[in-house]
Amino acid sequence: MSYSLFSMLNAGRAAGRIHNRGGAGSNYLCLPEEPQWKNHTTGNPAAGLLYGVEYRTHNAHDVLLSAANNAGSNQFHGQPTPCAVCYVPRRSASVMIPASTSCPAGWALEYGGYLVAEHSFDDNGTRPRHSTSHVCVDDAPEVGFGGVTQTQSGFIFVRVQCGSLSCSKFRDGWEVACVVCTK
Repeated sequence: MSYSLFSMLNAGRAAGRIHNRGGAGSNYLCLPEEPQWKNHTTGNPAAGLLYGVEYRTHNAHDVLLSAANNAGSNQFHGQPTPCAVCYVPRRSASVMIPASTSCPAGWALEYGGYLVAEHSFDDNGTRPRHSTSHVCVDDAPEVGFGGVTQTQSGFIFVRVQCGSLSCSKFRDGWEVACVVCTK
């Protein structure tokens, strides 16, 4: 693979909504490792809440990630998820392409991996699930330092369900690959 040179604008922690409550934002964010603060209120006013994101691989998917980065038996499940926001000089467009392992002609591959999002099922009605952004996680992921397993917000592999998607082309139950490309 040919990775382009880039500038990292922000490296930090992935954050998002808690998986079992309504409200708050639906997209994931990349918070800086050293947050900066402004004013603060006391008491308990209504607020949207933001939680750290963990890998929710349930250990079974660790083999996909471990094989990709030759890490052997690394365990990612329950570990904090780092993130980065990058700028690629002389390239004004960036796109994440799901169900692909290559970029269109004329586009540069920044990284490839697997599509993740919030869990689709509601655990028999006991824990409602809410939509989140789809994110392409590098197939050679890193684990953030600090934090403890809280099962608050998580990246879970996205799998195809064929039917309206042609079963002859989209393999039912397979994890979805993805690439991030720039031009």
